Amino acid sequence: MMFDFDESLKLASWAADFSQHLAREDVEQALPVATKALEQGDARGKAVAYSAIARAHLLEREFLKAVEAAQKGVQAAQGDAVAMAERTAAKAYLAVFRLDEAAEAADKAVSAAQGPAQAAALTTRAQVCLARDKKQEAAKVARQAAALFKEQKEQQGEAAALEVLVRACLATKKGGDALRAANEVLAIYQGSASANEARGLLLVAKTKQALGDSQEAQELAQNAVDIFDKNGDRLMQGIMLKQLADICLAGGENIDGWQYTRAALECFRDVGHKRGEAATLCQIAAAHVETGVLEEALRIADEGVEICRQRNDRPQLGATLNVIASAHVGQLRLARSDQQEQQTNWKARLAGKEAMAVLQSVGDRVGEAQALKSLATAFLNYGNAAEARAKAKLAIEIAKEVGNKQIEGENLLLVAQTKIHENKEEGARLARMSEKLLREAGASSAARNAGDVYDFIRDYGAAPKESKKDKPKMEADTKTDITVDVEENKHRLSYFHGFTARSVRPRA
Repeated sequence: MMFDFDESLKLASWAADFSQHLAREDVEQALPVATKALEQGDARGKAVAYSAIARAHLLEREFLKAVEAAQKGVQAAQGDAVAMAERTAAKAYLAVFRLDEAAEAADKAVSAAQGPAQAAALTTRAQVCLARDKKQEAAKVARQAAALFKEQKEQQGEAAALEVLVRACLATKKGGDALRAANEVLAIYQGSASANEARGLLLVAKTKQALGDSQEAQELAQNAVDIFDKNGDRLMQGIMLKQLADICLAGGENIDGWQYTRAALECFRDVGHKRGEAATLCQIAAAHVETGVLEEALRIADEGVEICRQRNDRPQLGATLNVIASAHVGQLRLARSDQQEQQTNWKARLAGKEAMAVLQSVGDRVGEAQALKSLATAFLNYGNAAEARAKAKLAIEIAKEVGNKQIEGENLLLVAQTKIHENKEEGARLARMSEKLLREAGASSAARNAGDVYDFIRDYGAAPKESKKDKPKMEADTKTDITVDVEENKHRLSYFHGFTARSVRPRA
């Protein structure tokens, strides 16, 4: 849940209903409102309706549909609706990481905007700057937008601009500035006992979490839950509990996190919110994968998949299938027989391939990269180094495109392992690069595992060093000694060693 501001919706008779449904993450109700407005509106009304449809699709993570609707809005826009339409297009392009097009749309929005729309366009430009790794410029533009909104007494717009400023300050390691901006947002709504106050509390909580204060972050998020607990709003309570669970799980408080996810699940089931139920099941399953409770993860994820298929919820289906693929990959090292291993590997590849196809169809680039990583790992374990390398390289390309160093590092490590026989030195070099990327991404546990893989590749095939303290060798006991065909098994050994680098293990 993020703050947003769209002055164009204030003039639409249907805006209040649409905004209320969107704030409650009820896409099924929001989309029909905007679609009906599209059928009845004039040229300006159509542009506003297309913008609303795009925003609803962004919420449900149907990114390609959002881009399509936003582009139609730009084509229909005239006069003062141009800035609004271009701003929506910029946000849609950001979702699919088409950054040059996003920058162009944001610049057009700033040029066309006047009054409150000028500040809104600047907020969007700040978001684009941040996505393009122009952190200092993002902070500067976000401050300008917040100041303009404050002059115009547009509180929601000011909160939206300050939220972008928080993200920019965190990206530039200015924790104090980030926390001050987050507290400014909270001060705007404090005491109102509204959804906006809850969002403010969550913003401060997440900022505290990013600065390493997990305990206070959880307390603030709990206050956001309490707002809706007191007024009996079970849907909003579930949404806030899910956010609280995210904070707990990110802080390593897995037991609390699971308790909150279960409470969120009860809320969503009480009000029949299937979208929230499926998303929470996926969240719980992913947390179980992270902690190695794989059978339970699969059972929960299967329940989520069934709901997604019934509702034709493609984005959530793809995300849940990704969790299933990761769980099966995690089970590979636990296989007790070749037959069980082959069956598990097949299941991992089956889920990974479907996840990738689904996520490609909605434009989820990050999810697509995660599916490719699962496939690469499964093919590597299967002994198909060429296919594993191809999938990992595709994931690396996406990771560079979206600026995700952790995904890039994890897949670079997989590429390194495919090189162990044909070019050991190159494999060791790539493993070292992977370790560096993972450390820069803050994935310390994965980075340590990458270092272990580097050591393994570097020493692979080398003659063991003699020790001065070597004890006299004992004669072989024919009853207990087992002969291992090293030449046959060393190939598989290198692949299995690589599993220590997988992100499904508990993070530090």
